[in-house]
Amino acid sequence: MASFIASPAWQALLAHRDALAGQRIERMWREDPARGEALTFPCAGLAVDLSKQRLARTSASLLANLARERGLPAAIERLFSGARVNASEDRAALHTALRGDERVVLDGTDVLAEVQRLRERMRVFSQAVRDGQWKGATGKRFTHVLALGIGGSSLGPRLAIEALGAEADGPEVRFVANIDAAELDRALAGIDPASTLAVIASKTFTTEETMANAKSVRAWLVAALGPDAPARHVIAATANAEAAADWGLPDCNIFPFHDWVGGRYSLWSSVGLPIAIATGMPRFERLLAGAHAADLEFRSTPLEHNVPALLGLVGVWNRCALGLASHAVLSYASRLESLPAYLQQLEMESNGKHVGADGAPVDFATCPVIWGGTETPGQHAFHQWLHQGTDAASCDFIVVAHPMGSDRAHHEILLANACAQSEALMTGVASDEAWRACTGDRVSTTFVLPRLDAYHLGALLAIYEHKVFVEATVWGINPFDQWGVELGKSIAKKVLPALRGESPALDPSTSHLLSVIRRMGEAG
Repeated sequence: MASFIASPAWQALLAHRDALAGQRIERMWREDPARGEALTFPCAGLAVDLSKQRLARTSASLLANLARERGLPAAIERLFSGARVNASEDRAALHTALRGDERVVLDGTDVLAEVQRLRERMRVFSQAVRDGQWKGATGKRFTHVLALGIGGSSLGPRLAIEALGAEADGPEVRFVANIDAAELDRALAGIDPASTLAVIASKTFTTEETMANAKSVRAWLVAALGPDAPARHVIAATANAEAAADWGLPDCNIFPFHDWVGGRYSLWSSVGLPIAIATGMPRFERLLAGAHAADLEFRSTPLEHNVPALLGLVGVWNRCALGLASHAVLSYASRLESLPAYLQQLEMESNGKHVGADGAPVDFATCPVIWGGTETPGQHAFHQWLHQGTDAASCDFIVVAHPMGSDRAHHEILLANACAQSEALMTGVASDEAWRACTGDRVSTTFVLPRLDAYHLGALLAIYEHKVFVEATVWGINPFDQWGVELGKSIAKKVLPALRGESPALDPSTSHLLSVIRRMGEAG
C-alpha cells in the first residue's frame, strides 16, 4: 500500500492542523462549552473523553475520511472474517473469535465449534483445580500456581489477575517470566511442591526462557515428589501440542490453541488458564464478554463515533501531524500496575516497524514510545517531565468511577488527582518566575471505567487492540509479526556456547564484552 502522506485526506488533515495551530485547547473549551459532550464517546460500557486532544468538532469527520481512504472498513471485515491479514507469516489473526459467538470459516472449517470445545475444557479443568478434584501427586489440593511464560504468555494473565485481585478467590498465582534465576527462586520460596501446579504457556513450546524455567520447575517437582509428579503437576497451553507431548506431558494436560492466535493476543486463549484458576471461569468469561462487546462496536459503529477507530486515528494524528514521539499511560488504579507493560508489548511489538506490509521502507513516523505508571505515585516522579519537560507527550488517563477499596475518601482523593492532572496538562500556568511556569496545551485522552471488573477490563484491552490495528492499517504496516524480536534471539544462540567454554566466531564487540564480564565475575 502506498504511503498515506501525499493522500488528499492526509493533506486535508495537515491543513486542519495548521488552522488549529494558533488555538490552545483551553481556548477551544471556552469558545465551545459543549465540547466535552461532543468529544466523549461510549464503547462497551466505557466512556472515552477526547476533549483534551487537539481536535475540533470537525476533526472526527476528517479523520474518518483518512480511514476510509486507507481502506479501514474493509480491513476490519478482513480481520474478523479470517482473512490472512498477517501476510509475512501467511496467517489469519483471529483472536476475536476466541471471545465471540459468531460463525467464522477459516480454510473451509468453522472455528467456533473448536473454540467452544477448548473453552469447555478450560472450564472443567479450572473448576476441578479450584474445587480440589484435580489433586497433586500426594493427594493435596493445589494452593499455588506457577505461571511460566514470557511476553504475551505472561503479561496478559498477570495484568488480569492483578486487576481482578479483589475477586481472586482461588489458588495464588506466581508468575515466572524472566530467565534470571532470582525470579524463579522468589516464586518457589515458601511454597510446597505437593500443592503447586505449573502452567507452561508457550505458543511454540520452544521459547528459550520459558522452557528453561519449565525444566527447572520439573526438576524441583521430581526431586520432591518423584518421577511421576509432572503428570499431576504440570499443564501446557500451547499451539504445538506435539512438542508438549514430546516433553513428557499426557494429552489431558495439554490445552492447545491455534496458530492464528498471536502471542500478544493469547490472553483470550488457554494461556488465560491461570486467570480462570485464580478468579473462576465465570469471571474469565466476563472478561471475554467485555472484549466481545468492544469487538461488536468496532465492527459496526460508524467511524465518526467508533471509539477504537478514533483512538487509532488520533494516535496517527498525534504521531505524524503533531510530532509526538512519546505516549504515557497513566493508570489511576493500583491494580492496573501492569497495564503500561502490557500496552508496551501490544503497541510497540505490533507497530514498531520501519517497513510497510509491502516490504518498502516507510517515509513517516510509526509507533511512539509507550510508557507509564500507576498514579498517584507517578505524580511525584515523572509528571514533572510531563508538565515542564522540553518534549511533549500524549497521555492516556485511566480512571475508575466506582471505589476500588474500602475507603471512599481515598477514592475521592484519587479521582481529584486524576481530573487535576489532565486539567493541568491542558491549561498549564503562567508565572513571572520562569521555573514555576508550565506551558500546558498538552494533549490527553481519559478512559472512564464504571468499575474495575472483568467485563470492563476485557472491553478496555480489546479497545486498545483495535486501536493498534487501526494505526497499522493507516500506516500500511503488518501489526501481527515481530521479526525484530528474533534478531537478538538468534545472536544469543551463538553467544551462549562461548559462555560455556566453546569458541564460536563472535562479533569483536561481543567478545570484548564477554571478556569484561568474565573479569568482573572472577573478581567478584
